[in-house]
Amino acid sequence: MKITKYAIGGLAALALVGCQDKMRELNTNPDTISETDPRYVFMNVMQDFDYDSRGFGEALMFNTAVKMQYFVHYNGATDGTYCDKLANTYVTLRTTSYMYDWLYAKGYQMTQLQKYIDGLDEYEQLQYKDLHAICGIVKVYEAFRVFQNYGAAIYSQAFQGLEGNLVPTYDIFDNSVYESLDDELAGYIKVLAAPAEETAAELGEFDPIYGYIVSSTPTAPATRGDYTQQRTLWKKFANSYRLYMAWIMKDVDGTRFEKVRTEVLDGGLDNVFQSADEGAYAFMNGSNDNSGLIYNSDGTNSISVIYSVTDNFIHYLKQLKDPRLPLLARNNSLNKENKAIQWMQHYFPDSLVKHAYYNKETKTWTKDVPWGDVLDFDADPMMAYQGQSANPYNYDMSGPGQLWGLRNFTFTFHHPDYKPGDSEYNKKLKPWTVTNTGTVTDEFPATCTIWNADTSFTLEMASRPQGRYFIADGGKTEGDGDGNSGVNGNDGDVNPSNKFYTHPVYTYPEFCFMMAYLSLEGVDTKQSADIWYRNGVEAALKELQRDANRYEIQVATSLSATKIVSVNETEPYDLTSKIGTYLSNVDLNSANVTDKKEAVVGQMWIYAYNQANKMWDWWRKTGYPKIVSVKTPAERPSGLYWVDPTPRTSTNTLSFPRRASLPRPNNELNNANYNETRNKLLEIPGYGSTYDQTTGAIYWDVIGVNQQ
Repeated sequence: MKITKYAIGGLAALALVGCQDKMRELNTNPDTISETDPRYVFMNVMQDFDYDSRGFGEALMFNTAVKMQYFVHYNGATDGTYCDKLANTYVTLRTTSYMYDWLYAKGYQMTQLQKYIDGLDEYEQLQYKDLHAICGIVKVYEAFRVFQNYGAAIYSQAFQGLEGNLVPTYDIFDNSVYESLDDELAGYIKVLAAPAEETAAELGEFDPIYGYIVSSTPTAPATRGDYTQQRTLWKKFANSYRLYMAWIMKDVDGTRFEKVRTEVLDGGLDNVFQSADEGAYAFMNGSNDNSGLIYNSDGTNSISVIYSVTDNFIHYLKQLKDPRLPLLARNNSLNKENKAIQWMQHYFPDSLVKHAYYNKETKTWTKDVPWGDVLDFDADPMMAYQGQSANPYNYDMSGPGQLWGLRNFTFTFHHPDYKPGDSEYNKKLKPWTVTNTGTVTDEFPATCTIWNADTSFTLEMASRPQGRYFIADGGKTEGDGDGNSGVNGNDGDVNPSNKFYTHPVYTYPEFCFMMAYLSLEGVDTKQSADIWYRNGVEAALKELQRDANRYEIQVATSLSATKIVSVNETEPYDLTSKIGTYLSNVDLNSANVTDKKEAVVGQMWIYAYNQANKMWDWWRKTGYPKIVSVKTPAERPSGLYWVDPTPRTSTNTLSFPRRASLPRPNNELNNANYNETRNKLLEIPGYGSTYDQTTGAIYWDVIGVNQQ
């Protein structure tokens, strides 16, 4: 059987793996698979796993993370981010379409590799028995996400094109389909739970998931070098993800949930993740070999240039006094080093205390409206971190008593005789002088002459995301400006050659949060909710600090980063010493916690900052965050919330999507099966009245089904 042409792309082998020559042979001579170790094929297929293209990265940052209210475009939130039932316009998370494609790319390649192993002689089958099981684990992982989000997929008859089946039928997702996936996964786990064959081919460095150990510094990861540990980690991943699948399905298949819980946890916790270093991460290639997004930042640098962190995300972090805030959001313009602010403090100090407010609804001005504390970074240095409203209602609003609907705010100072709208008259005005009301210095003399009819300063009020978690160095060149290809938003030096990225697949913190949530529901998880929760929070904080160091987040690694009082005033920021206090503040039994389930989901929201698609699962499953109408700072609630998106130009209601729409098959010969499947989906309660009505729900999403 020759499968190389289906499994080997034009990608280079992992830069860290000493097998480039063999991979070069495979890529230039695709007829050698029958004489080649299948591990080379596995390695090539698994490169850049779950983060394999620039398109996916853009979908993650600029679509999915926006819908999950982490980020917002700096010119304001838009109605089109959400679904509008009355206008019959529906959206979904763009990352789901990539996951759909991965099933029929990665899943197909894993199936073909399994078939190749099945065709070997008995001795060689035993040799690659572990690899066969791991390929199956990857395939089930890919398949479940598709069923979960689309409600149907070609699976039981998938990957049979070479055998002549060009019109495979779709499987409608129901308990029987889920249980067959679970049974399949359990079978693969059984292989890895048994002792390895004496002749087992060790996967070793051919495994981009568990073949390496991440470094805590910007250096290449080390090879693991322990195959017993490696296969055990794959078993733990599979068991942990099996529990996750069961949790998602628990409300509609409680019997199978209990079966899975019993089988996985019967012997204690040895079968699942027990520490942060057991979680699954995909190791990306170094900058010379990666074909995807991370090191290819023309345009995708937008995360560093034209996006802001949302107001509700930063507000939640501030409520918790969360030490991760400076590592997740870049500081705005409100700091003592800013020369524009220094100038205003000397010559127009009242402008930082009060300001005229224009009401765009009534089209009226109100003079001398107090700013409140939003500009008072002397009293509260954390005003250097503020968010922008995710509510389309606020898309072009900014001013005293308002949320920042735009990232930037411009302070303009006019000549005493200035006439609004009369440009010809204003051009003739003579230079004017303003007086220093503060301390006179060489930089800020007693008087300042202004030569034009007006002068202005634009300040960034909302914080930009820390783009270096998504793009090497935030961009390929240092600089700023909308439309400037590749610039990193002035986010420090650029040196991608020493960046070795990882991307979370399924990790210990998210597993801990799931187990904590289950414990709060009364499920026996072998530990209390308090312990699971605390372990998850601690691991999440440590992981973020490690990644901040590895990706050279400026506030954490650079002495030249803007100095923020109480953050990095004397040395780069490190949250390690703050972990103990924080864990006490957010302890589930603390007086600060009024809703324990909400607290658990809130920690997951923070943790999923760079993997926003996972938060969609949590919201649909738990009902948290709550959706709240927030149009002004005074309306911010306490606790965890997403902003209810409200249009200002219509009376329509906007909604979050709850599912994706099944795409048409690439093969037109299968349109009949597709149409039949789509019609069957429309008959399922809660799915929606049209196939593209993504406010409908897949049957496991009980909350969504009940809302229809």
